[in-house]
Amino acid sequence: MTTPDEYPEDEFDVAGRERSPQGVHRGARPLWRTLLPVVAVIVLAPLLAWGAIQLLGGSDDPAPTAGATETTDEATEDEATEEATEDETTEEATEEETTEEPTEEETTEDVQYDTTITVLNGAGIGGLAGQTVEQLAGEGFTNGVASDYTSAVPETTTLYYNNAELEPTAQEVASVLGITNVVESAGATEAIAIVLRSDFAG
Repeated sequence: MTTPDEYPEDEFDVAGRERSPQGVHRGARPLWRTLLPVVAVIVLAPLLAWGAIQLLGGSDDPAPTAGATETTDEATEDEATEEATEDETTEEATEEETTEEPTEEETTEDVQYDTTITVLNGAGIGGLAGQTVEQLAGEGFTNGVASDYTSAVPETTTLYYNNAELEPTAQEVASVLGITNVVESAGATEAIAIVLRSDFAG
């Protein structure tokens, strides 16, 4: 049997030994083919995720709407409560004003101008009680009576009235004469009695 080493080397053997493997030359790949997988991942992944969320969470959609409705209802109730409070405040203010006005009118109506008023001159100034009676008559108190007074009590000018019903009248008389000391005395024999002292500036 003959082996390869038994044949002499010729030019074909030399050419074959000097050749090296040559790569296959291919054309350049288009850019869109390179970017297509990346674009597919970027676009399709969010779409798939959104679809999954919509599919799985579809039953929860009414909740936000209900919550929004409840919030709106609560806001409406709050507004209604505020309006009701404002209306109540306005009504209370109106009632107070309405109450105050009749009170003033009632106070004026409660003044009894025909009440007997005894003016006692304890100041030692002649004619002082008579002058005071005339002053009261000019203000509508026509039932004034002037008299002298010798007791040492009280020391300062004082107006006495013998029951609570006469308080508005007593206060009005005191206001007319500028008397600040007004006393209710159940033991007084006169409806209204005024003791004039030297401090009286009437």
